[in-house]
Amino acid sequence: MSFLGTVLSVGLDAVAVALLGWVTWRAVQSRDRPSAPPFVAILALLTVLGVFSVLAELPGTSAVPFLPSIVDFGQFGVGLIVPAVWVVYALSYTGRGTGLTRPRVAMFLGIAVPIVLSAAVIAAPLPRSVMEPMLAWLLGTEIMFLFGLYVYGTYLLIGHGWNHARISKLQIAVVLAAVTAPYFFGGEGTSEPIADGVTVGLLVSGVLFAVAVDRYPVMTGFPKADYVARTRVVEALREAVVVLDWEDHVLDANATTGELFDRAPASMIGEPIHSIVDGLEGTDLSAGATGTVTLQTTKGRRRFQFSVSAVDDDAGEDADAAAAVGGDADAAPDADAETDADADAGPAVDAESGTDPVARTVLLRDVTDRQTREQRLSVLNRVLRHNVRNELDVVLAYADRIDDEAVRDGIRESATDLVDLSDKAREAEDVMTASAGSPEPVDLAAIAADVVEQHRAADADAEIALSCPDKLVVSSHRSVVRQVLSELVDNAIEHADSPRVEVTVRAGPDGGADLVVADDGPGIPDREQRILDAGPETQHEHGSGIGLWFVSWAVTQLGGELSFRENDPAGSVVTVRLYDAEYDA
Repeated sequence: MSFLGTVLSVGLDAVAVALLGWVTWRAVQSRDRPSAPPFVAILALLTVLGVFSVLAELPGTSAVPFLPSIVDFGQFGVGLIVPAVWVVYALSYTGRGTGLTRPRVAMFLGIAVPIVLSAAVIAAPLPRSVMEPMLAWLLGTEIMFLFGLYVYGTYLLIGHGWNHARISKLQIAVVLAAVTAPYFFGGEGTSEPIADGVTVGLLVSGVLFAVAVDRYPVMTGFPKADYVARTRVVEALREAVVVLDWEDHVLDANATTGELFDRAPASMIGEPIHSIVDGLEGTDLSAGATGTVTLQTTKGRRRFQFSVSAVDDDAGEDADAAAAVGGDADAAPDADAETDADADAGPAVDAESGTDPVARTVLLRDVTDRQTREQRLSVLNRVLRHNVRNELDVVLAYADRIDDEAVRDGIRESATDLVDLSDKAREAEDVMTASAGSPEPVDLAAIAADVVEQHRAADADAEIALSCPDKLVVSSHRSVVRQVLSELVDNAIEHADSPRVEVTVRAGPDGGADLVVADDGPGIPDREQRILDAGPETQHEHGSGIGLWFVSWAVTQLGGELSFRENDPAGSVVTVRLYDAEYDA
């Protein structure tokens, strides 16, 4: 070969090495992915094969003692190892795990035994006529065994990818061709003096692997997660469970998830989780994350506690993960007990096992009823123990002086307060129960008009103004919305000497609608607002009544938001924001 031909040949080999090295570096950046180690190993081995190819082309290689033998042995050794690593990658990517089992030990022994026997034959003082047939037989056995491994790994990937919604058939073809190219072109050879078959194969392999790493999830391991999570996690939990890959696409979901978000679980597979679940935008879904979030469901906007757990391919650890996030799968179903007892259970994170998680399991537990129930019990308990007791003390004190007309008025007033308080507590409980059903279209404008008209007729001294469109519909609960607005108007009228109340219904941002009640009274004390924001009451920190708590409970049940601000020049402005509005001004 001419000097120019040698330079071009070495240059092409160097280009192949550079390309494969760059792809290997790219893959190493994602080494935390579950199937990355065997994939990176294949790339690294092909890069080493390219280095040996460069050395073989260099003119001075043959002059260095033992170097030609090292190059030949290195190329042969890499050719033997790649099919074995290919099988390991296929096992990892399709969910079979990479741990040593008896069949896998036998597989690797099958690679080593012919090599060891070949070395023994060469070392033994056998006649050439005996040695050559034995070496040919052993080499043929090795090649057939490696070919069998290659076919097995290919079978695993094609079989799993053909039926998996998230695996492109083109992805499998690209990766398969990338691994095959050095063997195919090396075996076919080439008549071109500049580039031999191995060089062409390595160049093709480098290009195809670059495409695979750039375009396809070749290291995410979501097929492994699909296999493991369905059998060990998803079926074990009764709460809504979604299994995600590392790009937040759905790998699996249980039936409860489908019922909550009105989608068949099979149709969710391959879709981004944010396109299925409304309300998860901006939520941290990394392994170990926990919190609460408001989501749109078939039952309206509900409050959920979520926990994200890593999923690996160890059966024992996955069982522990299922128990940690969902309780005992075989326990008798007791919704309230399970929710209360397990609400604070943390996620199972594979922090110490040293194994890479294959996916993330997101557990969604509806805690709307639990949170509001805790607040209701706290406040109702306070009302019975404190307010009612104090009012009864007044009644008993006045009862000793029943002849006094003023005292009789005091008794009547206190008794009336007790009746009103009892009625309000009962109404709160009834409305909270009503909000547990499915939402329906509710015209806020019509409800506001009815409530305003009712209060105008009941209190002639109150000046009540209404500003609203002709129609503004939300998906909600009619009786709860009406009671909330009525309570706010009652509160505004009750605490002002010459009450002026403005009720406004308007379209809000983000597909919402606002109910606004403004008055010119003394305003809502900061202490009351702080208690509402803080959550459950305590013996030393509680509000003065049940009205605002009722409004807070109801708005939470409706999946809305409650806010307060001062009015100008005096009074308060209370805003209830509801969602899922259909504007019709």
